[in-house]
Amino acid sequence: MQLSLTNITKSYGQNLVLNNISFDLHDVHSLVVIGPSGGGKTTLLRTVAGLERPDSGQLCIDGEPLHFDDESLLKHRRSIGTVFQAFNLFPHLTALDNILLPLEKAHGYEHLHAVETAQAILKRFQLTGHADKKPAQLSGGQQQRVAIARAIAIKPRFLLFDEPTSALDPEMTSEVLDIIGELREEGRDLLLVTHHMGFARTVGDHCLFVAEGKVLESGPAERLFAEPQSSELQQFLGRVMRY
Repeated sequence: MQLSLTNITKSYGQNLVLNNISFDLHDVHSLVVIGPSGGGKTTLLRTVAGLERPDSGQLCIDGEPLHFDDESLLKHRRSIGTVFQAFNLFPHLTALDNILLPLEKAHGYEHLHAVETAQAILKRFQLTGHADKKPAQLSGGQQQRVAIARAIAIKPRFLLFDEPTSALDPEMTSEVLDIIGELREEGRDLLLVTHHMGFARTVGDHCLFVAEGKVLESGPAERLFAEPQSSELQQFLGRVMRY
């Protein structure tokens, strides 16, 4: 994956969330974004996902500029798989139907093809026995696995994960992180915002440290964790990795 941001700025009212962010990354398969709460991580991810329009700046993915008109953004959103911390499953639909809906409505799959695709992906994530259950009947870990299955079913160009384990208990967190690790080993391109520093260090090829709306440090994940250069990153890691 190639990802290039040039002077990306985003404000909500008087609150400057992304402050003139620029970086140019090539051949990155697993990009992790870390930093303090409120520093701009999620807004950065949502901008790459086409879910937020920046106030100014340019974004290119694999050498192609992303235009921020409605038609271009809709096409972009349909080309990537996004997994959020709150699962975002339709509560009135079964696990199977949650996967079928985007395949049929957004990607034009015929019903039988969509069913075959959805059943295969449910099997891949050991969810076959839960296909007819609605989200309220599933554990948090199972719901997040359905959300990941839905994201993968559309055959996305890459996957975005925004704090995918923040709503889970430790056992379910481990289960979901294992799945994301497997996806990386399969060669899928990932962009991950996470507060699990050990996982970020293990799964990331490249790491961005985002704070105060800026990328304060960028480099190979192993190097950032082993030898943080900025005082801000040193202090952040000192706090979050203390216990």
